Formats: sequence, structure tokens, C-alpha cells
Amino acid sequence: MAYLELRNLTFYYPGAAEPAVEEASLSVPAGQFVVLCGPSGSGKSTLLRLLKREVSPGGRIGGSIEFGGLSLGEWPARELAATIGLVMQNPDNQLVVDTVEHELAFGMENFGLERDEMRRRMAEMAGFFGLEPLLGRKTDELSGGQKQTVNVAAALLLRPRVLLLDEPLAQLDPLAARELLGMIKRLNDEWGITVIMSEHRIDDLLPLADKVVRMERGRIVFDGEAREFVREAWRRADDAWTSALPSITRWALEANTSAAARPPLTVKEARGWLTSAAAEARPAAHAKAAASPSPALLIAKELFFAYDKRSPAVLRGLEWDVRAGDWTALFGGNGSGKSTLLQLLAGLREPQRGSVACPAKTLKSLARLKPKERFAEIGYLAQNPVLHYAHDSLLGDLVHAASRAGAGEAGRAEVAARAMADRLGIAHLLSRHPHDMSGGEQQLGALAITLLGKPKLLLLDEPTKGLDPLAKRILGEHLRQIHQEGTTLAMATHDVEFAAAYANRCALLFHGEIVADCEPEAFFRGNLFYATPLHRLLALEGATVR
Repeated sequence: MAYLELRNLTFYYPGAAEPAVEEASLSVPAGQFVVLCGPSGSGKSTLLRLLKREVSPGGRIGGSIEFGGLSLGEWPARELAATIGLVMQNPDNQLVVDTVEHELAFGMENFGLERDEMRRRMAEMAGFFGLEPLLGRKTDELSGGQKQTVNVAAALLLRPRVLLLDEPLAQLDPLAARELLGMIKRLNDEWGITVIMSEHRIDDLLPLADKVVRMERGRIVFDGEAREFVREAWRRADDAWTSALPSITRWALEANTSAAARPPLTVKEARGWLTSAAAEARPAAHAKAAASPSPALLIAKELFFAYDKRSPAVLRGLEWDVRAGDWTALFGGNGSGKSTLLQLLAGLREPQRGSVACPAKTLKSLARLKPKERFAEIGYLAQNPVLHYAHDSLLGDLVHAASRAGAGEAGRAEVAARAMADRLGIAHLLSRHPHDMSGGEQQLGALAITLLGKPKLLLLDEPTKGLDPLAKRILGEHLRQIHQEGTTLAMATHDVEFAAAYANRCALLFHGEIVADCEPEAFFRGNLFYATPLHRLLALEGATVR
């Protein structure tokens, strides 16, 4: 008997005509590492929440969920709450108290653990996840990636037998993502914890997965092992499937179809395959020509910023500029200050020292621009897309944004709103409440709100977070179009592949300063972690890739 069993599970949200999950059947043996993938809005988050009874959404449910031979409804509430842990897609939704230390202790206190036991568990888990420096920090001052790490640690402190993870890597920098994934795999291997992880970035997950499950429109359309998933995706020749494959795997299959017999899943496997079986398929070397510098739109001079007197400065005398016509990707570790820098550039925060100047405004301080003038000049997409919503429907928020941008009467504003929704592929969500949308759908909706302002400079904080690979490509092409039309883009991101495909300038923020700033090929070629798999594959050969 399977440890976790779903039989014909169907679920409708209140008032919904179509099911969010439909006839889903799945068996998960104890101790398996299951990767749950599929397009944004395909039902992955809903399925995970249905497995966690305490946060199960309201609505109509059919079929059954059994755990350990019992229906979920038959389990004692206290025991089930500790046995199945969940880390949600939006880390802010799971944080409930003021500091990291209190957050880690909160669940254990609710279960009545002794103080000595709580301290022992916290010491072990904080050391395992490297959280000791953050214990005294306020949770609302943490970066998105730090919040996510705290949530994972808090869930594990209750010693669950099943760990459900809803896109835990989405807000992590490449190094932190690999570290967290390695820790989760160790828990899976050494503690025997059953792991079910929903994720769009599956490059590093496929080699670890015992099972891959793909969902589309609420249905489970694939259930099998990783290489079988690769072969099925390649056989279908469908963009929605092949775009989900790791880039290194996709490149090998495109170069030589014989790779389908045992498709490479890692750089190590690809290097062996390249050396032995397919030397003729070696990637061609390409290098982008360096563009001549353009005039600066914004100039940051000696920026210093700290969140309070007791915390170290996030930015320490930072000097940087945003140049007209650039599409800049800003990299840096979680908590390095990327979001803070974007907020300073947007005029949403004031530096303690230094300034952000606008040469086009005769070097006038950004803070002195009138709100309406700033809205027309600079658009800002926040890391948490929910911050952009204030109405009961996506259409209401889009119409408001269009009206604010000068679309005129309500009729014209609604036409502009619907046109933007069509361009981003979210027209079917216009009547949906923003909080009922998936993380990826919320991200696209927030971007639509921002773009309706028609800004000359667009600042994007993790724009690809929560998007499936196909939606990410659609987003990239839309941003490419507005970039070609004259909009300057600067985005904080952990998505190396996206930046390599679209950006023409890359910068690295470390210890409060910009320590690298150059064209993408030179940037990726010199890095170990901030590099695409193809760059890592060819690093030993001194080649360049596009």
C-alpha cells in the first residue's frame, strides 16, 4: 500500500465552473522524492494545500486522500498537523510573528514542547540552515529568499514525515537554491522524509527525483521517473513540455536525437556525452558585441542604507548608473540589497547618505519629482506581487492602473486593460479575485498593472518568480518588445537563464557594492554559480555561448 494515496481527487473552488483539480490519482511510497511540475495555474498549489488539512481551501471536493492507510479526515488533528509539513508559495503568508527566533519557536510552542527540547531543536536546525546570524532579525526585514529558508526550517522543527514544498526555490539565488535543495535531499535520504515539491526550475531537481508528476488544467498527465519524463516531453514535441526540460538536456536532444536513449540530466553527464558520443554536436561559440555606453537615466552616488541602527548597512557607498536603452540584470545573494537598491532607484525609499539623481531632470533629486511625474517616468514591479492589488478583481486593478496613466473615461481604460491582459495571456483571469490566482498568475497581473503606466524606465524585482518556462518565454518576448520600443529595463533576478537570453548588461551586488558590471558573456564566463549550465559545460574549454 502506498504511503500517500490520491484516488480520483476532484476539487472546485466556490462558484467555479471548472475544477482546479480533476480526477487526480497518485500513489507516493514512503520516502520518495516527488517533483510536481506543470504550467502556472495547473492546480499544483491547490493539490498541495488539499494534502495539508489545516490549510485546505474551501470548496467542493470529491474522491479520496489516504495517508498511512487512513483517510485524512480520520487522523487526529494534532498528530496530522505535525506529521505533514507545508511550505507555501508566498513566504509572507506563513510568517506570523516578529523575529526569526520567535518564528522558529512558534510551532513548537503550539505543540507544547519543553523549553530545553525547543532550544535543542532550534540550535540544530538554525545551524543546519545557517540561520544563527538572523535569529534576532525582524521577519519583515528579511529578503524573500531568507523568509523562505526560515519557513522551511520552521516546518522541519516539528519533525514531519511528509514535507510539501510549493516552489521553495523561486526566491533563492543560485547558490542558496543549491544549498537548500542539497539539505532537503539529505533530509529525504538520511531521515526518510517523503518530499513532494512543486517547482518550475527543475534543472537541479530531475537528477534527484524518484518520480516526476506533471499537471495540466487540474489533471495529472504524467507520472513516472525523470528520464522517462524527458523522453515523453521530447516525443510530444510540444513547447509547453519541452520548455520545462533542463537547458542542458534540451541542447543535447536538439544536437543529436540519439541522446534520447539516455538523456543527460546534469552538466557532468552532458560533458561525458559530449566527449564520447557526440563531438560533432559541440555548441558553436558566440559572443555578443559590446554596445557603446548610453547616457545615464539614473545615477546612484555613494548610497548608504540600513534598516535600523542595530543592523549592518545593506548598501555601503554604492556607485552605479542605469543607462538609457539598457536591459540590465542585477544579481546578488539573498539579503544582498537588490530589492532595497531598486526601491531607492524608484524613489520608494530615501538613502541615509548619498543620492539618486536624474540627469534628464537637471540632476534634481528623485524624491523631488511629483508623484504623477514619477509614475510616468518610472515603473516598479515589487517582489511580492500582492502589493499591487487593491480591488476585488484583476480587471478592477487593471482599469484603475489604465485610468491613472491617463486612459481617460472608464470605457477607454477598460479597453486598455483588456488589451494588456490579452498581450500577457491572462484575459481568462479578469473576473478572478487576485488572491485566488496562482503565484505565477499574480506575477503576470502585477506586471500588467505596472506596464499600463507606460514608464520610460521599468524596475523589475524578480519578474520571473512563479512563472512556468513557457509563460517566462512569453514574458521575455513581451519585455523585449517594449525594450525595442524604447523602455529601459533593470531587473533584480536569480534567473540566470532568463538574463542570459534577454539582458545586454549584468551586474553583481555584494557587500553593499557593485563588484561586477559588464556584458553578459564576460559576466557568465567568469562565474561558477551565476552561470548557465551551458557556460558551466564549456568552462573547461574556454568557449563562449550565447
